[in-house]
Amino acid sequence: MGQEERDFLQKLCDSILNSDKAVRFAGVINNEGKLLIGRYRADIPVPLIKANTEGDTKATSFYSAYQALAINKKFEPDLGQIRFQMTEFDKVTLVSVPLTATNDRFLCISVDAPTYHERVIPKILDIIG
Repeated sequence: MGQEERDFLQKLCDSILNSDKAVRFAGVINNEGKLLIGRYRADIPVPLIKANTEGDTKATSFYSAYQALAINKKFEPDLGQIRFQMTEFDKVTLVSVPLTATNDRFLCISVDAPTYHERVIPKILDIIG
């Protein structure tokens, strides 16, 4: 990943973090679940998920979000392009959004629960354009 792409993705994540006070985290992963860029909201001292201490990308919520999107990609020819995937837990809502036509970059967002995803998701989609 070049510096220009890194700067663009960082600005995108910063815009998402600033879009709504309920957004906890915004990051971009590749198609292997590896976090390329990401940042937590300033007042989040510790992530909710303690996994990934050994660097296993398959143990992260990011990889899980990618897998859910990948499973549903097979329905796109019949149903149209996936706009986003959302998983709501008791403590947090995870939203993942494909960023590229080549399916090699995915935006991953976590939102405080109880979430007002009807408010937050449209803001995110507007930023992405």
